[in-house]
Order: sequence, then structure tokens, then C-alpha cells
Amino acid sequence: AAAAAAASAASAQPLGTTSSPPYKQPLTVYPNAAASESTLPKFRYNTIHNPFMKPATSTAVYRRKGIDATASSTTMTWWKYLFLSALASLVLLLVRLNYQLMKELGRDGNDALGVQPSVAGKGRDGDTKMTTVRASMEAAAKDAQNLKYLREQVSEMKTKLKDMNTLVEEMKKKKQHRKPGGAKGEGGREGNAKIDSRGQLERLTCDSDMATLQTDRMNKRFAEWWSHSACPDQVWMENISNVFDDATSSSTGEDHGNASPYLILDIGCNKGYTSADFLDALSPGTHMNPHTLVEAIQSIAEEDNTKYDRDCGVCNDCKKPLNSDTSTRRPANVHCFEPSPATYQMLTRAHEKLMPKGDDSNNSKINDNDAKWHIHNVGLHQINGQLSWHKACASAVGDELCTIVPEGTPDAITVPVITVDSFLRENYMSNSKGSNMEMPLVHMLKIDAEGLDPAVITGSRTLLSQNRAVMVMFEFNPGLSEKDPPHGMWGKRGNPKKTLLEVVQELDDLGYDCYLDTRVPREKEKFRGEAVKEAPALYRITGGCLREEPRVRGWANVVCASRRFGGVAEGLSRLSWVG
Repeated sequence: AAAAAAASAASAQPLGTTSSPPYKQPLTVYPNAAASESTLPKFRYNTIHNPFMKPATSTAVYRRKGIDATASSTTMTWWKYLFLSALASLVLLLVRLNYQLMKELGRDGNDALGVQPSVAGKGRDGDTKMTTVRASMEAAAKDAQNLKYLREQVSEMKTKLKDMNTLVEEMKKKKQHRKPGGAKGEGGREGNAKIDSRGQLERLTCDSDMATLQTDRMNKRFAEWWSHSACPDQVWMENISNVFDDATSSSTGEDHGNASPYLILDIGCNKGYTSADFLDALSPGTHMNPHTLVEAIQSIAEEDNTKYDRDCGVCNDCKKPLNSDTSTRRPANVHCFEPSPATYQMLTRAHEKLMPKGDDSNNSKINDNDAKWHIHNVGLHQINGQLSWHKACASAVGDELCTIVPEGTPDAITVPVITVDSFLRENYMSNSKGSNMEMPLVHMLKIDAEGLDPAVITGSRTLLSQNRAVMVMFEFNPGLSEKDPPHGMWGKRGNPKKTLLEVVQELDDLGYDCYLDTRVPREKEKFRGEAVKEAPALYRITGGCLREEPRVRGWANVVCASRRFGGVAEGLSRLSWVG
């Protein structure tokens, strides 16, 4: 009896008077007496309500909430009915409010259209009026949208007008700078430099204001996209055969038909697209061009059951437009220098597929009336000898890691290197006597030596000091010294370090004007919000016309012309912003 009384007192005690809060009390399971422990569901740690038991014998326990375990199902059902009744009342209230809102909206629409309230909303006439109201509201929304569009167009036109005004002011400023104190010849004459009586172009210089203005415009243009400096349009290549003919005539006094063949040195030939480009420009009837070259390269890869990386060239060189003249054949010697044995083998096989039979590519002394493509497995440098090259040269075709490495580098291969001056003496001056004999006329000296371009230029000192290279083209790639391992001479970690301004100054002292080649803006770029709406084909460096090292997003290409060949140098000047 005492135990029963204690149990009754415990059951009558309110939850709030327990010695500890319900959520701190130990959890107790109260299974139904008719069910075994194994029959309880696995989720019983949340509730021990057994859905398989009859409602009369089931017990709901909500221990986390502190609800009495003896609460009956009848009490729970009553609260459910109360909740459903409240929910139904809320729905009815929302329906009534919606009805009142629609009624008010219909009344406001009728008032706006001058319709009597007594007429609107009655039968078919009321439906017609409501349809009219909706149409009016839709028309108003459409008018608002059109107004927003017109405002945006006006704002865009104002922006374009502002840009055009800025461009006009810069052109005025440029015109002022071209007067004394701006761009001028060393003789002090106003305007552009002129060709003297000897056929040589005067040296053009820039003052500090002009250099600052050009540098800022150039850096904005190069910041737009990496290809603006890395993949130039090479506008100067248009009618290059006529340009070279004029240079030959001024050098020898003879027409090109009676002179020696065009002489092109393609140093760092890689997949051969520069060679193909010049052969198409100078002797298109040979049918060696970027389009046929990529077909040959892909055919070789298919034969070897492989695919070469970037077989079209990093700038899609294989898709360049071709010479419209497809029949003219002119004498030309294009020499391709490639230190990578793997790439050299691929080029040799491409030569067999493309060039006319009977052309001995290893014989550099050919001098007939047809274009020739000569391929050499040798590197160009400032010394003659043997140097260690990266192991990638042995197996990878066109791999840009193929560069000179320190002596003793593991797995390095040995490749011979020579200077440009030595190559020309051995192959074109073997019958000449004396060290002061004039070098042969080189129409284009192209250099892409994976950061070692300054060394190749140093190895061409005799050729350049005699101004026997009509044009020089080389690559400026400061990012190569940031790679691991670093290589090349450009950039912060160059070894030995060389800056572009230093190299251009050396060429200036030898009589060459140099320019940064770039990509000409397309029509779709001009009024689309870019930093530079108008940009020249070339940016002049020589003569203090560049204030600092160019900030390129990758690499840049530099093209130079000897002032000794005034027509050629003046042609480049006209393509520049400072000219």
C-alpha cells in the first residue's frame, strides 16, 4: 500500500517540480507489456510509439518534450481537430481578403477608364471591361520597358561619344608632339624622319611626353588579351617580295632577277611555319605554305600513330591566309635551324612530302632559280661548339623545353651550336679572302631561341654591324626565366640577364629601328568597351620612344629594319603610331 501511494504521488507530481529539467533526466523506455523488445522499431530512441499495436494498447511517449507518458489518444485527437478548425478559418479569411482585393482592383480600373461602377463587372460587358483594363496595364508595362531600353541606349551613346572625344584629344596631342619637341629626325626637322641622298633613313627620336603617351597606350592594348602581343598580324609582310626587291636593288644596283636568291634564316624553326610563310610570300608556285605544311605534319603523326602537340602552331599559324598568286616561282634559300633531333626528323619527313624532287636540303650552296628549304639539326648561339640541351629535345616534337641546360644536367643531350656569322662565312663566303669581306645580303634574320635571342644577336655581330641584314625579327619572352627550371636571358631571373631596351639600344647603335609587333583591332573590338579603340600595327621602341619594359601577358615579337635600306625602314615607320 505504501509503494502504491508513492507511485500515485509521483504520477501526480507536475513536470515543473522535478528535481532536474526533463531534458537532463535519463531516458527511460516504456515498452508495451504485450510487445517484446525485439518487436520495437529501430527508431525507438525518438519515440516508442509502436504503429503495429492496436490504438487501445499503444502508448505515446515524448520524452524530449516532457509530455506525460500516460496522455490518452483522445486528448491528442481533440488538439488535432482544434488545429484543423483554425487552419480552415485561416483559409476562409485569405479567400475573403483575395476577393475584396480583386474587387477593389476592378473598381480602380473602371475609374481610370471612365466606366461607371454600376456597369463594370456585370455579365459579358463586365468581362469586356476587365479585359480592357488588363490590356491597358500590359501596354503600360511594355512602355516602361521600352523607356528603360531607350535610356540604356542613350547612356551607351554618351559613353561612346566620350571615348571619341578622348581619342580626338589624343590625336590633337599627337599632332602637337610631332612639331619641334615631339617625334623628329636627328637633324631637327619637324615631322617624320626623311630618307637622305644615300637612300638611308634618318633616325627618329621621341621626347618624354610622346614616349609616355605611347607606352601607356601600348600597355593598355597588351593588357586586353595575351594574343595582342604574342600573335601579331605581321602587317609588314604584305608585299614583302617587293620590299626585299627594293632592298636588293639598293644594295647591289641590280634587279632581283639578276641578283642572288632571297636569303632567309629561320632560327628556332620549330614546326616550320615561319619558313612556310616566307616561301608562300616569296615563291608561292612552290606550293610550300602553312596549309600544306600542317597537312604534312598531320600525315606524319598518323603514320606514327600519334598526335603532335599544337600541330597548327600556338597562334593557329596553319590557318593564315595564303598568297593569292599561286603560280609565281622565285629563287629563294630558306634555312631552317632546329636543335631538337625529334623535331628535325619530323621536318625532314615533311620536306620530302612538300618540296620538289632533286632538292638536296643538306646542300646550302644551291643557287638556282627555284625556292629551296634547307633544314639543319644545329643550334645558334654566340659561340661555336657543343652544348648540353634539355632531354625533351630528344623525343618531343616542338617542345618549348628544348633549350640549353647547365653542363652535367641528368639525361641532357649534346647538340652542336654555331654563330650566324660562322654559318654565313662557311656557306656563302668560302671563296672570299680576308676577315673584312662583306657578308652576303640576308633579307630576314628571324630568331626564336627560347629566351637565348640576345646570344644569337651577339653571334650575328659582323652581319649586323655591316647592315647586311635587311630585317631582323626576334622574340621577347620574360616569362621563361620564371619557369622551373628557369631558362633564357629575358626577365628577372635571366642568366645572364638582358632587358629589351638594352638589346634594342645595341641594335640602334648598329643602325636598326625596332618595333613591337602587335595585333590590329578587329571591327567588333572597336566600340565594345576595350581600353584601346584604335591601335597601330607597330609600336616604336628605338629612339627613346618606349618609357619602360613592355608589360606583356606572355611574350612579344620585335621586328627591326636597317636604316641603310631607307625604303624598308620608312615602311615600318609608317605602320607605327610614332612615325
